[in-house]
Amino acid sequence: MPAPGRKSSAKKAAREKAVEPDLAAGLLQMMDEADILIAVTDLDGRIVAWNHALAALTGCASHDSVGQNLSDWLTKFGVRDLADIMRQVATQREPLRCEVRLPGASGSMAAAAFSVLPVRGRDGMPVAVMAAGHDLTALRALQSQVLHAEKLATVGQIAAGVAHEINNPLTSVQMCVEAVLRKATFASEGRVPNLYEPTDVERLKKIREGAERIRKFSRDLTTYARPSGREIEDVNLNEVVEHALSFCEHVLFEAKANLTRDLAPDLPRVRVVRDHIMQVVTNLVSNAAQALGEEGGIIEVRTFGDGAGGHVGLAVSDNGEGIRDEDRGRVFEPFFTTKPAGRGTGLGLPVVRNIVLAHGGNITFDARLGGGTTFVVLLPLGTGSNLLTGHSKPEKQTR
Repeated sequence: MPAPGRKSSAKKAAREKAVEPDLAAGLLQMMDEADILIAVTDLDGRIVAWNHALAALTGCASHDSVGQNLSDWLTKFGVRDLADIMRQVATQREPLRCEVRLPGASGSMAAAAFSVLPVRGRDGMPVAVMAAGHDLTALRALQSQVLHAEKLATVGQIAAGVAHEINNPLTSVQMCVEAVLRKATFASEGRVPNLYEPTDVERLKKIREGAERIRKFSRDLTTYARPSGREIEDVNLNEVVEHALSFCEHVLFEAKANLTRDLAPDLPRVRVVRDHIMQVVTNLVSNAAQALGEEGGIIEVRTFGDGAGGHVGLAVSDNGEGIRDEDRGRVFEPFFTTKPAGRGTGLGLPVVRNIVLAHGGNITFDARLGGGTTFVVLLPLGTGSNLLTGHSKPEKQTR
């Protein structure tokens, strides 16, 4: 006759065994009906579960995806990041967070953020890998619109300088053309010898130089004002800074600012979205110019390496009004501004911060009321994890 304790344990085990199929089915139903994106693979990367939300995002139904190798399916679309990260979690048994691209139901790529973690059995060993996340496509589109809106606001600030930049060379071109044309007219009428003089050559050179200046300025302004791409390039930070400063000349002139440059030679190249970093420089310099008093002041733009070789840095300093203690915590708050109405959107510094963070970098500031402000940006030499270009860098999950 079995002992009472052993009989009770056997009944409990039998009840648990009977409940397990129902519990598993209930969990699968809950996963399928959840609003978040859920995918589960076995340790070999084959899809075990693919919920309705993920099917709606990708256009791949659960009955078509289950049993497929996730890596093989994603490779068809040139984006296998999620599969690689899930395989990494299966091997290392540590949860990870990541942002990836997935094929979208509409034919375009969709952005998504996932937490990926191992699913453990009774013995504590991984038996599967689960990725749970949410669609970032709408958020990324909204961020792009805000970024472009702030860029257009910056263009608006320098719009008055456009006429100045174009009118100066145009005036020179017009005067030289009229002089050469007048001489050619007189020569055709026989009133002067039909001869070129050194002054004519110089006038033609000025025409060419003026036309080239207009062409370059118009091209650069058009490039800067158009919606940003997400092309990552290896760039020289000094070149990006110089290019951005060319858009700030009128803002600096209006602010009576004396600009100084201290650009470190031989900086390592950094992988960034070029026009996003141009916007960082332009916004910081414009912000510094607006912080100066009526008598103007000094703005310094400096680049540097961090010594350890992992970052390159940009610092923009002014000797303006500084920042009040009560405002320091709101500097990067969207729509917060201490500028007079019509002089700021309150988005400049939040946009700068978002761009820097998206590149895996960091931005800090040092300010004293009446003693000026310095903003310091550090950019890693590698690619930031949030730049959705199809190659996201996984981040360890903090616990």
